[in-house]
Amino acid sequence: MLPFPGAMKMSYKKVLGGVIRDIRLRSGLTHDACAEVINATYLRQIEKGFSVIRIDTLVALCDVLDVSPSQVLLIVEARRAGKGVEEQLAASSKRLLTLLDAGRFEPFGQEDVARGIRGQKADATRDETRRLQADGLSKAEIARKLGVTVRTVERYWIKPAESD
Repeated sequence: MLPFPGAMKMSYKKVLGGVIRDIRLRSGLTHDACAEVINATYLRQIEKGFSVIRIDTLVALCDVLDVSPSQVLLIVEARRAGKGVEEQLAASSKRLLTLLDAGRFEPFGQEDVARGIRGQKADATRDETRRLQADGLSKAEIARKLGVTVRTVERYWIKPAESD
């Protein structure tokens, strides 16, 4: 049997609210004990899934509850997936390692950020066009291979005078 049957059908904010409530109660804290970081009425609304907690408020509340936001969110993910915490932790760790290996969390330099996705795609198209040109492919062959127009290939084509 799943640890929290039906949790997958619950909204994220409702499950998050329940996890926050459970941690608060297990910590032996009242709503008023958390009042220095969050209004007691607002905390009740969050715990019932009626309101969404802001990230800065979640961080401050986690400090009071002596847990990290990532730990809270891991528990939420486990409950929503109907998994035990250990099973969710293993799956999350495996996925994180895959994303790290793929470079998904590598920071972008300011120049790359300013150029955006279109600029990055243009750079990749330019580089691939020039590589395929060096391999001896025609403009039409390169365009077909890259899924772009011949005009785009011509934009990046190295003319004999440019190769010096």
